[in-house]
Amino acid sequence: MSLRRASAVLLILAGLGLAGCAAESAPPAESSQAAPESDAVEFAPASGEVITAEQYTLTLPEGWGYPDGAPDGFDETTFAADLTIEDGYRDNVNILVSPGGEVTSEQVEEAGVAQLEEAGASDVKALERVTAAGSESAHLSARVEQGETPYVIDQFYLVNAGQTYIVTFASDVEKSQEERDALAQSVLVTWQWT
Repeated sequence: MSLRRASAVLLILAGLGLAGCAAESAPPAESSQAAPESDAVEFAPASGEVITAEQYTLTLPEGWGYPDGAPDGFDETTFAADLTIEDGYRDNVNILVSPGGEVTSEQVEEAGVAQLEEAGASDVKALERVTAAGSESAHLSARVEQGETPYVIDQFYLVNAGQTYIVTFASDVEKSQEERDALAQSVLVTWQWT
């Protein structure tokens, strides 16, 4: 599957993942998710290229960058992929601004799962929350079947100055949750607001 096609699907899923959350009128349900405790696993920070956007900076894993064939609407500050992979699924990350402004973890967990399922994702889960960029973030995971190459997404929701940034990592389905967490966290621990 082309990187452009896979990323376009991620764009749709990420947008759907939060578009309805801010509009929820019912109070959020009690969540069984908990923020990581002090003995949480420490992740080594990524040591590749540093990305600087107007609102944030982050560091990519080694060998990652802005690829040829990146989807329309993204640039070097909002999309990156593993450039070391020649054949097979190219893991990638994209960053979108929520159309709903600031969204809570409870809203994401309550509405985001259903919306990802409605968009065609399967095995959608609200996983344990993480601390990223100085605040708590919901963590949704889902399998996406598009074309011949299925992949798995892990979405995180970073909040700053009344706005939510949806950070979506897409990985080969063969990668374990532990491998995907280590990759995502290696980037998230480098995230800083500017």
